[in-house]
Amino acid sequence: MTDESCMGNEGKGSPPASGANGEGQAERAAFAPPSSLAPSRVYIGLGSNVGDRLAALQTALSALEASGVRVEAISPAYETEAHVRPGAPPQPDHLNAVARVSTPLAPEPLLDVLHRIEREAGRDHQAEPWSPRPLDLDVLLWGDRTLATDRLTVPHPRLRQRRFVLAPLADLACDLAVPGTGRTVQQLLAETPDDARAERSPEALSAPASGAPDTPASPALRHSPLPPPAGSMSLALPDHLRYIAVEGVIGAGKSTLARMLAEKTDARMVLESFEDNPFLERFYSDPERWAFQTQLTFLASRFRQQKALATRDLFQTSVVSDYTFDKDRIFARVTLDGDEHQLYESLFSLMEPTIPAPDLVVYLRSSVDRLMHNVALRGRSYEAQMDPAYLAELTDAYDRYFFHYTRSPLLIVNATQIDFVKEPSHFEELIRAIRQMRGGTTYFNPPGEMQLSF
Repeated sequence: MTDESCMGNEGKGSPPASGANGEGQAERAAFAPPSSLAPSRVYIGLGSNVGDRLAALQTALSALEASGVRVEAISPAYETEAHVRPGAPPQPDHLNAVARVSTPLAPEPLLDVLHRIEREAGRDHQAEPWSPRPLDLDVLLWGDRTLATDRLTVPHPRLRQRRFVLAPLADLACDLAVPGTGRTVQQLLAETPDDARAERSPEALSAPASGAPDTPASPALRHSPLPPPAGSMSLALPDHLRYIAVEGVIGAGKSTLARMLAEKTDARMVLESFEDNPFLERFYSDPERWAFQTQLTFLASRFRQQKALATRDLFQTSVVSDYTFDKDRIFARVTLDGDEHQLYESLFSLMEPTIPAPDLVVYLRSSVDRLMHNVALRGRSYEAQMDPAYLAELTDAYDRYFFHYTRSPLLIVNATQIDFVKEPSHFEELIRAIRQMRGGTTYFNPPGEMQLSF
């Protein structure tokens, strides 16, 4: 009953070769701005544990946009345990998130912008370093570069020891190689010694409004896009595809593909908060006992998150999600029966009409062997004893559901052999197929693969 975070299809990222990302070659001065003023891609950590924390983070994102820093993507927010000095009194929980931005600024001028935004939020930079704060902004990563000056070290020197940073960073870039570490973000998260609590929050940050006036820090360059890698296909989704949802059985690669699509199309990414379900681990240990509690918790969480798509003004830009609301009903048909299933259907039927339908559903259909392989690769303890028969039953339920699906255009992808990361041509062909979708059901097979059919 889960989805994937960073899983087998993307190979968990390839750790950089020794020195490939500047290991041992940290620059001793701020980067000079490139002569072309081409923007850099930067990851910024945001946090607050004083006052209206969500408003503080949201205001900071808007202030970044107004300062010439384009906000490309925002992670889910996390409720996290405050780090305090030994013997110090406890502090209120932090609300943390990570933003991926692009900026023409050099590192230290960007740091000045972050400090100004913190001061405007009420932050006292002379206060005790571990004290509560209304706003904390940190440069975490700057492309594939390393940097060490008197004022700034990149990657952030405590990145390995901060679960509250690694968890939201993994939501945005789990397979990103972290310069100087020989590790990906997901690997650092798995290895971090920090056992402090970091849980997905139901509170959600929204993309800041574009179109704020230019400032002296950003003359006419506020929305300069990052250039695509050499040889890659640039993509803007057509107007009729403002909301794409990726679906599939556990281990199919939903979150992986959703991340790649969102990054490629500059879309806002919406990820399911499945790890917040307190019954999930118990369900895998004893499905019959815990199925109803687990399913209702998922239903409430998915309803709340999907309703936000309808009430927030998110469709000014494209949205890519790693699940559909219909997913909940598919799982319920497998895990529930009798009176429990009747009660569930009554609740689902009341909720479904209020949920926005995707403009396109991409269904990743994979073999049970491939699903089991991917589940094993991601190494979640509560999935260790997953029964292949359960995945086979889910696959059959998904097939039956999407065989009759008519709520949105449907693209069914043969995902058994496809690899979107290692085979760029597969990803490029899939993007072309997505752009051509207008209605009905279409089947996608990567070149040279056997044709897919139900």
